[in-house]
Amino acid sequence: MKRAFVVKLGAERDDAGHHIFFYLEHGGSQYTVGKLAHSWSGTLNNTQIGMLAKKLCLQVREFEGFVACDVTRDELIQLWLGRRPSG
Repeated sequence: MKRAFVVKLGAERDDAGHHIFFYLEHGGSQYTVGKLAHSWSGTLNNTQIGMLAKKLCLQVREFEGFVACDVTRDELIQLWLGRRPSG
């Protein structure tokens, strides 16, 4: 899953704090698109999947499709841009 954020989405990974954050640069701005505990390893539970999907303004099945390579980076960014709150 961490690989999906970095390799597929092109997000920057920041391990410096209490959590692992993933940042996406788009349109000259930086957005936080994911957050995981350092202790996380293995399979995500439904709550974690839901939280990560929500951060990207995706439905759970869309997020799972992105991780499984069924949704491309461009498709994901278009979904995110169309759904994220403005401001």
